[in-house]
Amino acid sequence: MSGRVTEMSPSKVDAPLVRIGVVAEQIGISERTVRYYEEYGLVSPSAYSRGGARLYDEKAISRVSRIRTLQSLMGFNLEEIKDILKAEDHLENIRTAYRKASKPKKELLEAAMNILQDLQAKVNEKQSRLQEFQDDLQSRLERIKALISDQQ
Repeated sequence: MSGRVTEMSPSKVDAPLVRIGVVAEQIGISERTVRYYEEYGLVSPSAYSRGGARLYDEKAISRVSRIRTLQSLMGFNLEEIKDILKAEDHLENIRTAYRKASKPKKELLEAAMNILQDLQAKVNEKQSRLQEFQDDLQSRLERIKALISDQQ
């Protein structure tokens, strides 16, 4: 079975839905990891098959991929990721409201700016901690090189 399901939820008739195994394989994680992300409140299936299998659309798959990137590449833990995703969801809501707004948009822009500044502060903090770790490693390397040089 390919993992593709032809049943669609009524609201997403044009969106292809795939089973959890396809999502896991695409992203390079286990099905259990996808389920854990769901249990932790980071992602939700887009629909369920008649048999109860989790089904995901492209937006949900992108979200799982984003979680994985934030976790593996950026080193954020799941609680930090939850905050980041919440902020990104809020930004999406602001973007939608901005497009629909006919008059004052300054408040929306300021709200978006505050969210982005908060996210930027989280990244800066993470970078600072990584730089401290890098500096420590460099210092240790230099001490070992000095010991090796003394041995010669």
